[in-house]
Amino acid sequence: MSRSVRQKVVIGVVAGLLVIAAAVTVAFGGLRQRSSQTVVVPYGQQIDSGMMVYQPLSATVVHHIGDTYSSPWEVWLLMKVRNPQLESLAPLDLSRLTVFGVDPSTRLTAQPRSYSLTWTNPEQSAYATGSRWVVPPESDWMYLRLRLYLDDTYQPSDTFLAAIRLMEFKATNFYDDSGQKGWAPNTFARAFTVSVPLTQLPDD
Repeated sequence: MSRSVRQKVVIGVVAGLLVIAAAVTVAFGGLRQRSSQTVVVPYGQQIDSGMMVYQPLSATVVHHIGDTYSSPWEVWLLMKVRNPQLESLAPLDLSRLTVFGVDPSTRLTAQPRSYSLTWTNPEQSAYATGSRWVVPPESDWMYLRLRLYLDDTYQPSDTFLAAIRLMEFKATNFYDDSGQKGWAPNTFARAFTVSVPLTQLPDD
């Protein structure tokens, strides 16, 4: 068999395998659009992100009148959090979407601008202050409040969506040969979402 004939045979075999692989992928739904980008979790259930354990509780919203605020709708999202790790950790990363809010009607995300941690429930204690920024290792539950802003398109309802991404401990800097690792979102995993009760406060 000549070299050109062998090349044609190899090309034909490879092309045939690609066609078969494509057919199998289509048959098993591999090209279908994912039905949901999130995993819906029932209210009251704990969510283990791999780094922290969260339990979303409630949310409040206030509409700001005037130009004092860059966004008119301010939402405070309340949840409980505990740290099962062996070192103190921040409960979320403000530089990227790790724990955040979602507009239920538009599905647009709202990244926290700030957060606070307290040992007592801020909805039940006037003396709850957010002096901590990290959750101690192997801790009991703490209360985490996230401050979010939404734009004019937001229409409050009786619920709000809390979203939590699955985290993994991995090398976070591909250009660093030291092998140093840290917590970062799993970019291939769907986020968890919980619908929590929403209370609308009078306009401010």
